[in-house]
Amino acid sequence: MAQRREKSPLRQSTSPAGTSAAPPAPRFAFGWATLAYALATLSLGYPALLGKFLVNPDSDQYIAGYAFREFAASTLRATGHFPLWNPYLFGGMPYVAAMHGDIFYPTFLLRMIMPTDVAMTWGFIIHIFLSGLFTYGFLRALGYSFHGALVGGIAYMMSGQIASYVSPGHDGKLFVSALFPLALWMLYLGFRKGKNWSWGAFALIVGLCILSPHPQLLQYTLLTSGAYALFLAFATLDGVKLPRDVAIRRLGAALLAVTVGLAIGAVQYLPVREYVKWSPRAGGLADYRVATSYAWPPEEVFNAYLPQFSGMLDNYWGRNRIHLHSDYAGVVVLILAGAAFIGLRSDARRKHIIFWSVALLMSLLWSLGGATPFYHIPYALIPGTKYFRAPATIFFVGTFALALLACAGTERFLQLRVSRKYLFGWAIAGLVIALLASVGALTNIAESFSDERLADRIQANNAALVLGAWRSLAFVLLVVGLWFAMTRGKISSTMAAWALVALMAVDLWTVEHVYWMFSSPAHVI
Repeated sequence: MAQRREKSPLRQSTSPAGTSAAPPAPRFAFGWATLAYALATLSLGYPALLGKFLVNPDSDQYIAGYAFREFAASTLRATGHFPLWNPYLFGGMPYVAAMHGDIFYPTFLLRMIMPTDVAMTWGFIIHIFLSGLFTYGFLRALGYSFHGALVGGIAYMMSGQIASYVSPGHDGKLFVSALFPLALWMLYLGFRKGKNWSWGAFALIVGLCILSPHPQLLQYTLLTSGAYALFLAFATLDGVKLPRDVAIRRLGAALLAVTVGLAIGAVQYLPVREYVKWSPRAGGLADYRVATSYAWPPEEVFNAYLPQFSGMLDNYWGRNRIHLHSDYAGVVVLILAGAAFIGLRSDARRKHIIFWSVALLMSLLWSLGGATPFYHIPYALIPGTKYFRAPATIFFVGTFALALLACAGTERFLQLRVSRKYLFGWAIAGLVIALLASVGALTNIAESFSDERLADRIQANNAALVLGAWRSLAFVLLVVGLWFAMTRGKISSTMAAWALVALMAVDLWTVEHVYWMFSSPAHVI
Protein backbone atom coordinates (compact mmCIF):
# COMPACT_ATOMS: atom_id res chain seq x y z
CA MET A 1 0.00 0.00 0.00
CA ALA A 2 1.24 3.46 -0.85
CA GLN A 3 1.79 5.74 2.11
CA ARG A 4 2.55 9.45 2.11
CA ARG A 5 5.71 10.28 4.03
CA GLU A 6 6.09 13.79 5.37
CA LYS A 7 9.32 15.44 6.40
CA SER A 8 9.96 15.14 10.09
CA PRO A 9 13.05 15.73 12.19
CA LEU A 10 11.81 13.11 14.62
CA ARG A 11 12.30 10.03 12.54
CA GLN A 12 15.78 9.34 13.84
CA SER A 13 15.87 7.57 17.19
CA THR A 14 18.53 9.80 18.68
CA SER A 15 18.81 11.24 22.15
CA PRO A 16 18.85 15.00 22.72
CA ALA A 17 22.14 16.67 23.49
CA GLY A 18 23.24 16.14 27.07
CA THR A 19 21.42 12.88 27.45
CA SER A 20 22.39 9.24 27.06
CA ALA A 21 20.79 6.66 24.82
CA ALA A 22 18.39 4.13 26.34
CA PRO A 23 20.09 0.75 26.94
CA PRO A 24 19.79 -1.72 24.06
CA ALA A 25 17.53 -4.73 24.13
CA PRO A 26 19.17 -8.00 25.22
CA ARG A 27 19.38 -11.01 22.95
CA PHE A 28 16.16 -13.03 22.97
CA ALA A 29 14.30 -9.95 24.22
CA PHE A 30 10.85 -11.53 23.92
CA GLY A 31 12.05 -14.52 25.91
CA TRP A 32 13.39 -12.31 28.69
CA ALA A 33 10.10 -10.39 28.77
CA THR A 34 8.16 -13.67 28.96
CA LEU A 35 10.32 -14.84 31.85
CA ALA A 36 9.92 -11.53 33.69
CA TYR A 37 6.13 -11.61 33.39
CA ALA A 38 5.99 -15.28 34.41
CA LEU A 39 8.01 -14.53 37.55
CA ALA A 40 5.89 -11.47 38.33
CA THR A 41 2.72 -13.53 37.99
CA LEU A 42 4.02 -16.38 40.13
CA SER A 43 5.12 -13.93 42.81
CA LEU A 44 1.38 -13.40 43.33
CA GLY A 45 0.04 -16.82 42.41
CA TYR A 46 2.68 -19.29 43.67
CA PRO A 47 0.28 -20.99 46.17
CA ALA A 48 -1.43 -22.46 43.10
CA LEU A 49 1.67 -24.61 42.63
CA LEU A 50 0.80 -26.22 45.98
CA GLY A 51 -2.77 -26.99 44.89
CA LYS A 52 -4.43 -24.02 46.58
CA PHE A 53 -7.72 -22.62 45.24
CA LEU A 54 -7.69 -18.90 44.31
CA VAL A 55 -10.94 -18.03 46.05
CA ASN A 56 -12.18 -16.37 49.23
CA PRO A 57 -15.61 -16.29 50.91
CA ASP A 58 -16.45 -12.86 49.39
CA SER A 59 -15.54 -13.92 45.85
CA ASP A 60 -18.18 -14.40 43.19
CA GLN A 61 -16.35 -17.63 42.37
CA TYR A 62 -16.98 -18.93 45.89
CA ILE A 63 -20.60 -17.78 45.99
CA ALA A 64 -21.68 -19.08 42.59
CA GLY A 65 -18.90 -19.36 40.01
CA TYR A 66 -17.50 -22.69 41.13
CA ALA A 67 -20.93 -24.32 41.19
CA PHE A 68 -21.78 -23.01 37.71
CA ARG A 69 -18.54 -24.28 36.23
CA GLU A 70 -18.53 -27.66 37.98
CA PHE A 71 -22.11 -28.23 36.78
CA ALA A 72 -21.13 -27.43 33.18
CA ALA A 73 -17.93 -29.49 33.30
CA SER A 74 -19.68 -32.57 34.72
CA THR A 75 -22.52 -32.25 32.19
CA LEU A 76 -20.08 -31.88 29.28
CA ARG A 77 -18.11 -34.93 30.41
CA ALA A 78 -21.24 -37.03 30.91
CA THR A 79 -23.26 -36.05 27.85
CA GLY A 80 -20.79 -34.51 25.41
CA HIS A 81 -22.72 -31.24 25.17
CA PHE A 82 -23.06 -28.00 27.11
CA PRO A 83 -26.00 -27.72 29.51
CA LEU A 84 -28.83 -25.51 28.28
CA TRP A 85 -30.79 -25.38 31.52
CA ASN A 86 -29.79 -24.82 35.14
CA PRO A 87 -32.43 -26.49 37.37
CA TYR A 88 -30.86 -25.30 40.64
CA LEU A 89 -31.69 -21.55 40.59
CA PHE A 90 -35.17 -20.04 41.05
CA GLY A 91 -36.89 -23.23 39.94
CA GLY A 92 -34.77 -23.29 36.79
CA MET A 93 -33.04 -20.82 34.45
CA PRO A 94 -31.51 -20.97 30.99
CA TYR A 95 -27.82 -21.84 31.32
CA VAL A 96 -26.38 -20.24 28.19
CA ALA A 97 -28.89 -17.41 27.86
CA ALA A 98 -28.51 -16.29 31.49
CA MET A 99 -24.70 -16.17 31.07
CA HIS A 100 -23.34 -18.59 33.67
CA GLY A 101 -19.74 -17.52 33.14
CA ASP A 102 -17.14 -18.62 30.59
CA ILE A 103 -19.27 -21.34 28.98
CA PHE A 104 -17.64 -21.17 25.52
CA TYR A 105 -14.51 -19.15 26.32
CA PRO A 106 -11.34 -21.30 25.88
CA THR A 107 -10.84 -21.61 29.64
CA PHE A 108 -13.62 -24.21 29.65
CA LEU A 109 -11.07 -26.56 28.04
CA LEU A 110 -8.98 -26.42 31.21
CA ARG A 111 -11.93 -27.91 33.09
CA MET A 112 -11.87 -30.89 30.74
CA ILE A 113 -8.31 -31.84 31.74
CA MET A 114 -8.08 -30.82 35.40
CA PRO A 115 -10.37 -30.33 38.42
CA THR A 116 -12.66 -27.32 38.19
CA ASP A 117 -11.05 -25.39 41.05
CA VAL A 118 -7.56 -25.89 39.62
CA ALA A 119 -8.75 -24.81 36.17
CA MET A 120 -10.39 -21.67 37.57
CA THR A 121 -7.25 -20.75 39.50
CA TRP A 122 -4.99 -21.13 36.48
CA GLY A 123 -7.46 -19.28 34.29
CA PHE A 124 -6.84 -16.20 36.43
CA ILE A 125 -3.07 -16.73 36.56
CA ILE A 126 -2.68 -17.26 32.82
CA HIS A 127 -4.59 -14.09 31.98
CA ILE A 128 -2.61 -11.94 34.42
CA PHE A 129 0.50 -13.16 32.61
CA LEU A 130 -1.00 -12.54 29.17
CA SER A 131 -2.08 -9.00 30.06
CA GLY A 132 1.57 -8.11 30.67
CA LEU A 133 2.91 -9.94 27.63
CA PHE A 134 0.35 -8.44 25.24
CA THR A 135 1.05 -4.95 26.59
CA TYR A 136 4.76 -5.50 26.00
CA GLY A 137 4.10 -6.64 22.43
CA PHE A 138 1.95 -3.62 21.68
CA LEU A 139 4.49 -1.16 23.08
CA ARG A 140 7.34 -2.79 21.16
CA ALA A 141 5.28 -2.58 17.97
CA LEU A 142 4.96 1.17 18.55
CA GLY A 143 8.75 1.39 18.63
CA TYR A 144 9.42 1.72 22.35
CA SER A 145 12.61 0.29 23.78
CA PHE A 146 12.79 -3.14 25.40
CA HIS A 147 13.05 -1.83 28.95
CA GLY A 148 10.34 0.78 28.45
CA ALA A 149 7.95 -1.83 27.08
CA LEU A 150 8.90 -4.25 29.87
CA VAL A 151 8.03 -1.61 32.46
CA GLY A 152 4.75 -0.91 30.66
CA GLY A 153 3.72 -4.55 30.86
CA ILE A 154 4.49 -4.71 34.59
CA ALA A 155 2.60 -1.45 35.16
CA TYR A 156 -0.51 -2.92 33.54
CA MET A 157 -0.53 -6.52 34.74
CA MET A 158 0.37 -5.81 38.38
CA SER A 159 -1.76 -2.68 38.76
CA GLY A 160 -4.58 -2.72 41.26
CA GLN A 161 -7.12 -2.52 38.46
CA ILE A 162 -5.91 -5.77 36.84
CA ALA A 163 -4.14 -7.82 39.51
CA SER A 164 -6.93 -7.46 42.09
CA TYR A 165 -9.66 -8.92 39.84
CA VAL A 166 -8.92 -12.17 41.67
CA SER A 167 -10.30 -10.82 44.95
CA PRO A 168 -13.95 -10.32 43.89
CA GLY A 169 -13.57 -13.23 41.45
CA HIS A 170 -14.22 -11.19 38.31
CA ASP A 171 -12.71 -13.51 35.75
CA GLY A 172 -14.77 -12.16 32.84
CA LYS A 173 -13.39 -8.66 33.45
CA LEU A 174 -9.86 -10.06 33.56
CA PHE A 175 -10.30 -11.97 30.30
CA VAL A 176 -11.38 -8.83 28.42
CA SER A 177 -8.74 -6.66 30.12
CA ALA A 178 -6.02 -9.14 29.08
CA LEU A 179 -7.23 -9.19 25.47
CA PHE A 180 -7.52 -5.38 25.28
CA PRO A 181 -3.80 -4.65 24.57
CA LEU A 182 -3.74 -7.52 22.06
CA ALA A 183 -6.66 -5.93 20.21
CA LEU A 184 -4.81 -2.59 20.07
CA TRP A 185 -1.67 -4.38 18.88
CA MET A 186 -3.55 -6.00 16.00
CA LEU A 187 -5.17 -2.70 15.04
CA TYR A 188 -1.78 -1.02 14.91
CA LEU A 189 -0.35 -3.77 12.70
CA GLY A 190 -3.35 -3.61 10.39
CA PHE A 191 -3.53 0.17 10.01
CA ARG A 192 0.10 1.25 10.17
CA LYS A 193 1.97 -1.84 8.98
CA GLY A 194 -0.54 -3.15 6.43
CA LYS A 195 -0.59 -6.68 7.92
CA ASN A 196 -3.75 -8.19 6.47
CA TRP A 197 -3.63 -11.22 8.79
CA SER A 198 -4.12 -8.89 11.76
CA TRP A 199 -7.77 -8.33 10.77
CA GLY A 200 -8.49 -12.01 11.26
CA ALA A 201 -6.71 -11.92 14.61
CA PHE A 202 -8.71 -8.84 15.63
CA ALA A 203 -11.96 -10.58 14.68
CA LEU A 204 -11.01 -13.55 16.86
CA ILE A 205 -10.21 -11.22 19.77
CA VAL A 206 -13.62 -9.55 19.48
CA GLY A 207 -15.26 -12.96 19.43
CA LEU A 208 -13.35 -14.05 22.52
CA CYS A 209 -14.34 -10.85 24.34
CA ILE A 210 -17.97 -11.66 23.64
CA LEU A 211 -17.50 -15.21 24.90
CA SER A 212 -15.79 -13.98 28.09
CA PRO A 213 -18.74 -13.05 28.67
CA HIS A 214 -18.61 -9.52 30.08
CA PRO A 215 -20.73 -7.18 27.92
CA GLN A 216 -19.80 -4.06 29.89
CA LEU A 217 -16.04 -4.38 29.37
CA LEU A 218 -16.74 -5.54 25.81
CA GLN A 219 -18.49 -2.20 25.24
CA TYR A 220 -15.54 -0.27 26.65
CA THR A 221 -13.09 -2.29 24.55
CA LEU A 222 -15.01 -1.66 21.34
CA LEU A 223 -15.40 2.06 22.06
CA THR A 224 -11.70 2.50 22.79
CA SER A 225 -10.68 0.33 19.84
CA GLY A 226 -12.94 2.37 17.57
CA ALA A 227 -11.41 5.64 18.74
CA TYR A 228 -7.91 4.20 18.34
CA ALA A 229 -8.72 2.93 14.85
CA LEU A 230 -9.78 6.43 13.75
CA PHE A 231 -6.60 7.83 15.29
CA LEU A 232 -4.43 5.33 13.43
CA ALA A 233 -6.28 5.91 10.18
CA PHE A 234 -6.06 9.70 10.04
CA ALA A 235 -3.18 10.84 12.27
CA THR A 236 0.31 11.53 10.97
CA LEU A 237 2.53 9.13 12.90
CA ASP A 238 6.30 8.91 12.55
CA GLY A 239 6.03 11.37 9.69
CA VAL A 240 3.65 9.11 7.76
CA LYS A 241 0.05 9.88 6.88
CA LEU A 242 -2.05 7.20 5.23
CA PRO A 243 -3.67 8.18 1.92
CA ARG A 244 -7.38 8.73 2.47
CA ASP A 245 -8.44 5.78 0.32
CA VAL A 246 -6.07 3.46 2.23
CA ALA A 247 -7.33 4.76 5.58
CA ILE A 248 -10.96 4.25 4.60
CA ARG A 249 -10.25 0.78 3.21
CA ARG A 250 -8.55 -0.26 6.43
CA LEU A 251 -11.38 1.18 8.50
CA GLY A 252 -13.70 -1.00 6.45
CA ALA A 253 -11.49 -4.01 7.18
CA ALA A 254 -11.63 -3.21 10.90
CA LEU A 255 -15.43 -2.94 10.77
CA LEU A 256 -15.64 -6.24 8.90
CA ALA A 257 -13.42 -7.83 11.55
CA VAL A 258 -15.80 -6.62 14.28
CA THR A 259 -18.71 -8.11 12.32
CA VAL A 260 -16.93 -11.45 12.05
CA GLY A 261 -16.14 -11.25 15.77
CA LEU A 262 -19.82 -10.73 16.50
CA ALA A 263 -20.59 -13.84 14.47
CA ILE A 264 -18.02 -15.81 16.48
CA GLY A 265 -19.72 -14.69 19.70
CA ALA A 266 -23.26 -15.29 18.45
CA VAL A 267 -23.42 -18.68 20.19
CA GLN A 268 -23.44 -16.69 23.45
CA TYR A 269 -25.23 -13.42 22.71
CA LEU A 270 -28.12 -14.67 20.55
CA PRO A 271 -29.57 -16.75 23.42
CA VAL A 272 -29.01 -13.76 25.71
CA ARG A 273 -30.91 -11.53 23.30
CA GLU A 274 -33.84 -13.93 23.39
CA TYR A 275 -33.76 -14.14 27.19
CA VAL A 276 -33.19 -10.47 28.00
CA LYS A 277 -36.90 -9.59 28.10
CA TRP A 278 -37.19 -11.90 31.13
CA SER A 279 -34.22 -10.29 32.85
CA PRO A 280 -34.60 -7.86 35.79
CA ARG A 281 -32.66 -5.36 33.64
CA ALA A 282 -34.95 -5.73 30.64
CA GLY A 283 -35.88 -2.05 30.77
CA GLY A 284 -32.40 -0.89 31.67
CA LEU A 285 -31.41 0.97 34.83
CA ALA A 286 -33.84 3.83 34.47
CA ASP A 287 -32.79 5.31 37.80
CA TYR A 288 -29.62 7.32 37.12
CA ARG A 289 -28.52 6.83 40.72
CA VAL A 290 -28.59 3.05 40.27
CA ALA A 291 -26.73 3.27 36.96
CA THR A 292 -23.98 5.32 38.61
CA SER A 293 -23.73 3.15 41.72
CA TYR A 294 -20.30 1.66 42.40
CA ALA A 295 -18.64 4.54 40.61
CA TRP A 296 -15.22 5.72 41.76
CA PRO A 297 -15.77 8.28 44.55
CA PRO A 298 -13.56 11.33 43.80
CA GLU A 299 -11.84 11.24 47.19
CA GLU A 300 -10.79 7.62 46.54
CA VAL A 301 -8.76 8.59 43.47
CA PHE A 302 -6.09 9.30 46.08
CA ASN A 303 -5.86 5.50 46.47
CA ALA A 304 -3.88 5.45 43.22
CA TYR A 305 -0.94 6.77 45.28
CA LEU A 306 -1.91 5.78 48.83
CA PRO A 307 -4.07 2.60 48.67
CA GLN A 308 -4.66 2.55 52.43
CA PHE A 309 -6.45 5.92 52.36
CA SER A 310 -9.99 4.53 52.04
CA GLY A 311 -9.05 1.27 53.75
CA MET A 312 -8.19 -2.00 52.05
CA LEU A 313 -10.71 -4.87 52.02
CA ASP A 314 -12.33 -5.17 55.48
CA ASN A 315 -11.03 -1.73 56.51
CA TYR A 316 -12.89 0.03 53.70
CA TRP A 317 -14.96 3.00 54.91
CA GLY A 318 -16.01 4.55 51.58
CA ARG A 319 -19.33 5.26 49.91
CA ASN A 320 -19.60 2.00 47.97
CA ARG A 321 -20.14 -0.18 51.07
CA ILE A 322 -17.91 -2.93 49.64
CA HIS A 323 -14.56 -2.51 47.96
CA LEU A 324 -12.99 -5.86 47.15
CA HIS A 325 -10.58 -4.61 44.49
CA SER A 326 -7.60 -2.26 44.53
CA ASP A 327 -7.32 1.23 43.02
CA TYR A 328 -3.54 1.34 43.43
CA ALA A 329 -1.71 2.47 40.29
CA GLY A 330 1.76 2.33 41.85
CA VAL A 331 4.09 5.04 43.10
CA VAL A 332 6.82 4.14 40.59
CA VAL A 333 4.24 3.99 37.78
CA LEU A 334 2.91 7.45 38.61
CA ILE A 335 6.38 9.00 38.76
CA LEU A 336 7.34 7.52 35.39
CA ALA A 337 3.96 8.36 33.83
CA GLY A 338 4.43 12.00 34.78
CA ALA A 339 7.93 11.94 33.26
CA ALA A 340 6.39 11.06 29.88
CA PHE A 341 5.47 14.73 29.45
CA ILE A 342 9.06 15.93 29.89
CA GLY A 343 10.36 17.01 26.48
CA LEU A 344 7.13 15.91 24.81
CA ARG A 345 7.63 18.15 21.79
CA SER A 346 10.76 16.28 20.77
CA ASP A 347 9.17 12.83 21.15
CA ALA A 348 8.55 10.97 17.89
CA ARG A 349 5.58 9.23 19.52
CA ARG A 350 4.10 12.33 21.13
CA LYS A 351 0.76 11.88 19.32
CA HIS A 352 0.36 8.46 20.90
CA ILE A 353 1.12 10.00 24.29
CA ILE A 354 -1.48 12.70 23.68
CA PHE A 355 -4.09 10.16 22.52
CA TRP A 356 -3.63 7.95 25.57
CA SER A 357 -3.54 10.96 27.89
CA VAL A 358 -6.98 11.92 26.57
CA ALA A 359 -8.09 8.29 27.01
CA LEU A 360 -6.85 8.45 30.61
CA LEU A 361 -8.83 11.62 31.28
CA MET A 362 -11.99 10.30 29.61
CA SER A 363 -11.87 6.98 31.47
CA LEU A 364 -11.32 8.82 34.76
CA LEU A 365 -14.33 11.09 34.18
CA TRP A 366 -16.42 8.07 33.16
CA SER A 367 -15.26 6.18 36.28
CA LEU A 368 -16.42 9.01 38.55
CA GLY A 369 -20.00 8.38 37.44
CA GLY A 370 -22.50 10.80 38.94
CA ALA A 371 -19.80 12.82 40.74
CA THR A 372 -19.47 14.99 37.60
CA PRO A 373 -21.96 15.88 34.83
CA PHE A 374 -19.85 13.96 32.30
CA TYR A 375 -21.56 10.59 32.74
CA HIS A 376 -24.86 12.00 31.47
CA ILE A 377 -23.29 11.99 27.99
CA PRO A 378 -22.55 8.25 27.62
CA TYR A 379 -25.68 7.37 29.61
CA ALA A 380 -27.83 9.25 27.11
CA LEU A 381 -25.99 8.59 23.86
CA ILE A 382 -24.14 5.25 23.93
CA PRO A 383 -26.34 2.18 23.34
CA GLY A 384 -26.29 -0.36 26.15
CA THR A 385 -24.91 1.97 28.82
CA LYS A 386 -28.26 2.19 30.62
CA TYR A 387 -28.07 -1.56 31.32
CA PHE A 388 -24.83 -1.28 33.30
CA ARG A 389 -23.82 0.06 36.68
CA ALA A 390 -20.33 0.32 38.23
CA PRO A 391 -18.92 2.82 35.71
CA ALA A 392 -15.57 2.57 37.53
CA THR A 393 -14.93 -0.69 35.68
CA ILE A 394 -13.89 1.32 32.62
CA PHE A 395 -10.66 2.33 34.32
CA PHE A 396 -8.78 -0.64 32.91
CA VAL A 397 -8.50 1.69 29.89
CA GLY A 398 -7.03 4.40 32.13
CA THR A 399 -4.66 1.85 33.65
CA PHE A 400 -3.45 0.87 30.20
CA ALA A 401 -2.92 4.56 29.38
CA LEU A 402 -0.83 4.91 32.55
CA ALA A 403 1.22 1.88 31.48
CA LEU A 404 1.99 3.47 28.12
CA LEU A 405 2.92 6.75 29.79
CA ALA A 406 5.15 4.88 32.26
CA CYS A 407 6.83 3.20 29.29
CA ALA A 408 7.56 6.59 27.72
CA GLY A 409 8.66 8.01 31.07
CA THR A 410 11.06 5.10 31.55
CA GLU A 411 12.85 6.10 28.37
CA ARG A 412 13.12 9.70 29.63
CA PHE A 413 14.47 8.38 32.95
CA LEU A 414 17.09 6.12 31.37
CA GLN A 415 18.16 8.86 28.95
CA LEU A 416 18.76 11.18 31.96
CA ARG A 417 16.11 13.60 30.72
CA VAL A 418 14.21 13.63 34.05
CA SER A 419 15.21 16.67 36.07
CA ARG A 420 16.21 16.83 39.72
CA LYS A 421 13.46 19.39 40.28
CA TYR A 422 10.79 16.96 39.07
CA LEU A 423 11.96 14.14 41.35
CA PHE A 424 12.43 16.45 44.31
CA GLY A 425 8.85 17.63 43.79
CA TRP A 426 7.67 14.05 44.18
CA ALA A 427 9.84 13.58 47.29
CA ILE A 428 8.47 16.73 48.92
CA ALA A 429 4.87 15.79 48.09
CA GLY A 430 5.40 12.27 49.44
CA LEU A 431 6.93 13.63 52.65
CA VAL A 432 4.03 16.06 53.17
CA ILE A 433 1.52 13.23 52.69
CA ALA A 434 3.40 11.01 55.15
CA LEU A 435 3.49 13.78 57.75
CA LEU A 436 -0.22 14.55 57.29
CA ALA A 437 -1.00 10.87 57.79
CA SER A 438 1.20 10.70 60.89
CA VAL A 439 -0.50 13.66 62.62
CA GLY A 440 -3.99 12.32 61.86
CA ALA A 441 -4.94 14.88 59.21
CA LEU A 442 -5.74 12.27 56.56
CA THR A 443 -7.88 10.34 59.02
CA ASN A 444 -9.80 13.54 59.79
CA ILE A 445 -10.32 14.08 56.06
CA ALA A 446 -11.58 10.50 55.75
CA GLU A 447 -14.13 11.12 58.51
CA SER A 448 -15.46 14.13 56.62
CA PHE A 449 -16.34 11.90 53.62
CA SER A 450 -17.65 8.81 55.38
CA ASP A 451 -20.80 7.68 57.11
CA GLU A 452 -20.49 8.50 60.81
CA ARG A 453 -21.46 4.91 61.57
CA LEU A 454 -18.09 3.87 60.12
CA ALA A 455 -16.04 6.09 62.42
CA ASP A 456 -14.67 3.08 64.31
CA ARG A 457 -13.50 1.51 61.06
CA ILE A 458 -11.73 4.73 60.05
CA GLN A 459 -9.94 4.91 63.38
CA ALA A 460 -8.96 1.24 63.11
CA ASN A 461 -7.50 2.00 59.66
CA ASN A 462 -5.31 4.83 60.97
CA ALA A 463 -2.24 2.70 61.69
CA ALA A 464 -2.36 1.12 58.22
CA LEU A 465 -2.80 4.58 56.70
CA VAL A 466 0.29 5.97 58.43
CA LEU A 467 2.37 2.94 57.52
CA GLY A 468 1.12 3.08 53.95
CA ALA A 469 2.01 6.75 53.57
CA TRP A 470 5.59 6.10 54.66
CA ARG A 471 5.72 3.02 52.42
CA SER A 472 4.74 5.15 49.41
CA LEU A 473 7.33 7.76 50.34
CA ALA A 474 9.99 5.05 50.60
CA PHE A 475 9.39 4.05 46.98
CA VAL A 476 9.54 7.69 45.88
CA LEU A 477 12.93 8.00 47.59
CA LEU A 478 14.16 4.75 46.05
CA VAL A 479 13.38 6.11 42.57
CA VAL A 480 15.23 9.34 43.45
CA GLY A 481 18.16 7.32 44.76
CA LEU A 482 18.28 5.25 41.58
CA TRP A 483 18.36 8.45 39.53
CA PHE A 484 21.27 9.82 41.57
CA ALA A 485 23.18 6.55 41.25
CA MET A 486 22.76 6.62 37.48
CA THR A 487 23.58 10.31 37.02
CA ARG A 488 26.76 9.94 39.07
CA GLY A 489 27.91 6.93 37.11
CA LYS A 490 27.56 4.47 40.00
CA ILE A 491 25.51 2.09 37.85
CA SER A 492 25.07 1.64 34.11
CA SER A 493 21.86 2.50 32.30
CA THR A 494 21.22 -1.23 31.77
CA MET A 495 21.52 -1.93 35.50
CA ALA A 496 19.30 1.06 36.20
CA ALA A 497 16.70 -0.25 33.75
CA TRP A 498 16.49 -3.66 35.42
CA ALA A 499 16.47 -1.99 38.85
CA LEU A 500 13.53 0.12 37.73
CA VAL A 501 11.63 -2.98 36.58
CA ALA A 502 12.31 -4.72 39.90
CA LEU A 503 11.42 -1.63 41.92
CA MET A 504 8.09 -1.25 40.15
CA ALA A 505 7.26 -4.94 40.57
CA VAL A 506 8.07 -4.89 44.29
CA ASP A 507 6.11 -1.66 44.80
CA LEU A 508 2.99 -3.14 43.21
CA TRP A 509 3.47 -6.55 44.85
CA THR A 510 3.58 -5.10 48.37
CA VAL A 511 -0.02 -3.95 47.88
CA GLU A 512 -1.58 -6.38 45.42
CA HIS A 513 -0.49 -9.65 47.06
CA VAL A 514 -3.02 -8.90 49.82
CA TYR A 515 -5.82 -9.43 47.28
CA TRP A 516 -4.58 -12.86 46.22
CA MET A 517 -6.35 -14.93 48.87
CA PHE A 518 -6.11 -18.69 48.47
CA SER A 519 -8.19 -21.40 50.09
CA SER A 520 -7.91 -25.13 50.44
CA PRO A 521 -8.94 -27.18 47.37
CA ALA A 522 -12.62 -27.39 46.53
CA HIS A 523 -12.98 -30.95 47.78
CA VAL A 524 -12.06 -29.65 51.25
CA ILE A 525 -14.09 -26.44 51.42
